[in-house]
Amino acid sequence: MSFLISRASAQTESDPLIETLLETIAENKEQDNDYSELSERLYFIRENPYDLNTVTAEQLNDLVFISPIQAANLIRYRRENGDFTDIQELQLIDLFDWSLIERLLPFVFIAKHALLERRDVPESSRLEWMTTYGRILESQKGYEGGDSMRHYEGAAYRLVSRLRYYSGNGISAGLTMEKDAGESFSFGSGRYGFDFYSANVFLKGGRTVKKLVIGDYSLQFGQGVALWSGLGFGKGASISGIAKVQSGLKPYSSTNESGFFRGIAATVGLRKFEFTPFVSFRKIDAALIAGDSLQSTSISSIAESGLHRTASELSKKGSESQLSFGAALQYENKGFRAGTLLYQTHFSRPLQQSETLYRKFDFAGSDLINGSLYYNYTWKNTYSFAELSHSFGTGLAMIGGLMGSLSKQVSAIVLYRNYQPDYHSFNSQSITEGTGVFNERGLYAGLHIRLNSSMEWSFYTDWFKFPWMRYRVDAPSQGKEVLTQAVWSPSRQTKLSLRFRSVSKQQNDDMKNAVNYLVVVGKTNYRFDLSYKIGRSWTLRNRAELTRFQKDNEAQSGILLYQDVIFKPLGARLSGNCRIALFNTGGFDSRLYAFENDVLYSYAIPAYQDSGLRYYLNGRYRVGKAIDFWLRYAMTVYSGKEEIGSGPDLISGRSKSDIKFQIRYVMK
Repeated sequence: MSFLISRASAQTESDPLIETLLETIAENKEQDNDYSELSERLYFIRENPYDLNTVTAEQLNDLVFISPIQAANLIRYRRENGDFTDIQELQLIDLFDWSLIERLLPFVFIAKHALLERRDVPESSRLEWMTTYGRILESQKGYEGGDSMRHYEGAAYRLVSRLRYYSGNGISAGLTMEKDAGESFSFGSGRYGFDFYSANVFLKGGRTVKKLVIGDYSLQFGQGVALWSGLGFGKGASISGIAKVQSGLKPYSSTNESGFFRGIAATVGLRKFEFTPFVSFRKIDAALIAGDSLQSTSISSIAESGLHRTASELSKKGSESQLSFGAALQYENKGFRAGTLLYQTHFSRPLQQSETLYRKFDFAGSDLINGSLYYNYTWKNTYSFAELSHSFGTGLAMIGGLMGSLSKQVSAIVLYRNYQPDYHSFNSQSITEGTGVFNERGLYAGLHIRLNSSMEWSFYTDWFKFPWMRYRVDAPSQGKEVLTQAVWSPSRQTKLSLRFRSVSKQQNDDMKNAVNYLVVVGKTNYRFDLSYKIGRSWTLRNRAELTRFQKDNEAQSGILLYQDVIFKPLGARLSGNCRIALFNTGGFDSRLYAFENDVLYSYAIPAYQDSGLRYYLNGRYRVGKAIDFWLRYAMTVYSGKEEIGSGPDLISGRSKSDIKFQIRYVMK
């Protein structure tokens, strides 16, 4: 028991745990995403831990590393054995091993446990203000004038400011303001300082009205086939994360300028039923095509980047509007949940049908209605789930799966998906190999084995087919993905992992033929990771990764080597981390990605391409309990290049560097 309590105490100021969780989630995403919503949630829970005697399954699912089966087992243990009196009881819960318990401890406590009085009651209220400034230091072509349609109108810095308020009685409020690099920061002529504003007020915990959001919010139901906005996750080494666990209605706190709702929504509970009606109206960025009259003008494309730097980008800003309204109804009882939802999306102008053959089934029109049926059921150590959705007037999409623990050491999952080419949804984030929830069939199977207390092995394979054409694929195609990973933790200070991942798909050949033929395109990755602690304050992390890309008779290879040093003394004012990385790739197709630490709530996954050296320094200094400062500097130096980037982002020279400064004030 003393071991468990000492671990809980040590983790109260430990950032590496949350960073490791985020890296696990983001590792297969080959692009930058805004993870601030998730990291902010995890930091908040760590500072305001859940009481094991009152925590709900929904709250446990917020921790993302707990599977639906494990969450259900904890709730069932408490129901059958009464309240927790000792944190050591976690070891008695089925499927709770040491690895899971160590992750869970920083986020939970027992309110009446004498040895944990320092975390006795979550704070009654909290006000947090945070501002982040960042910019690329080298001069970029877009800031030098020239082409008026490609010239950046604003300064080269990015500025994000967040204000958050939490009260102990279930009320919270948030305000997020952002100006991207190149966007104007000015007032007057229709401009209001920051380019993007997002705000909401959230009420939670009422008997009848369980949740209420006024302002910006996200909705997550079922398996994400019909309605899932905000941050979503896909395939990864953790096979338990393949089954989505819905959060329902949530306040929106990300800086992503698309993929959210703006208006009012509520969740009303009556016995075992929940009803969530919502209405949203917001401006969207769109490119227009003029018709014979003003009334016949249509939308050619919707821009989701949120960038408004040039005259061309500004011409699309808020040019059209999107109205969404509908409701979800669900029933929940003893591990069983079933629900249905229906909602409509209306655009101020119709979307035009694309003339490109591979986009034959793209949505056209101004109104789309989506309906869905979904369920999930936990019985002992098995979890089944499914969702069937229909976009009225067009196609169907469905997904279903079964997750189970074959023993205390072995768990498995199988998942099938079938998304018709003419299925449409503007708010879906289900499991896919392609770019959206359409034109795909697939079968996924995964296995996780805990060989002993220090070794575990994960494996999954995913077979997929695309019934219709895709970009650069002029015929129906197919492919498969295989990932296997072994992790060995000989001690609490050392962790070693080995990973192999292979993806093969079909794509048009590169020959100048009258008709394109499909050839197999493959990419294989080998990864070695080693992490070990030196004393209480220092952690070292190493990675070596190799990749090989092959298309027909052409091949590219790439290599990435990096060394991380993390300095995190318990209770100290100063902490930080740094990395130095060497990379050498044959080009774009053999590029490699690696998760990077950043200032608080911010994380990046840059692409390592061509040949060079990259390093960064990231430091934090606390001024008392209320104020802390973060500073980050990063530089990439390329060999054999005299220019970096292209278009308005072009930099003359071999190096590219950026700096970030952040200040946070917390009042409790």
